[in-house]
Amino acid sequence: MSKDVVLNYQDCILRQSDVDLLKGPCWLNDAIIGFYFEYLGKQHENVSLKFLFVCPELAQLLKLTDPHEYPIFLDPIEAKDKPFVFFPINDCNSRSSSGGSHWSLMVFSKKERACFYFDSSNSMNSAVARDFSRKVMDYLLDGGKGQFIEVDCPQQDNGYDCGLFVLCFADVIAEHVLRTGKVDSCNYDRVKSFVHTKRRALLALIEKLKGNHEN
Repeated sequence: MSKDVVLNYQDCILRQSDVDLLKGPCWLNDAIIGFYFEYLGKQHENVSLKFLFVCPELAQLLKLTDPHEYPIFLDPIEAKDKPFVFFPINDCNSRSSSGGSHWSLMVFSKKERACFYFDSSNSMNSAVARDFSRKVMDYLLDGGKGQFIEVDCPQQDNGYDCGLFVLCFADVIAEHVLRTGKVDSCNYDRVKSFVHTKRRALLALIEKLKGNHEN
């Protein structure tokens, strides 16, 4: 394994440059977000049955792909069988790179026939997400119609914490869904306090997983 690889977890590889983003006031990249989504999806049997956490690379590809091609990418991971699907969204317009300058979160709920959208920076990605939601629901609802619901949610106070908000929104929403079976009526009051401690929590999680792997 390369010396700069800090952790090899499931399908994710974290390098030192990725982990260093958690040590300062930095924008999170697709590697960190992809790692945490992979982690969330592996935590409990109920989670894996109810949720699909889509990695940033696949979300980016889907965002810029005709929905007629979605079965190629989503059928193998049984997306239609999952009641809730989490998509990290950014404002990059390249099919070959996650990149971009802002992260937001979209959560599809089959029961509620809706894509719930969470943006911590004044709806910066709203137009992109709304267009993406039409494609997602066309596939996941087999051509049926659904709603795009932009949620009034906590806002970031700087230009670099958007990725942390995405991860903390995912934490709070997943917990609420496991308890209630729906996204609607979730309380997001805790998100900002979670964001303040999330970098340290992620560093601790990476160290724990690294130790487990080495043992």
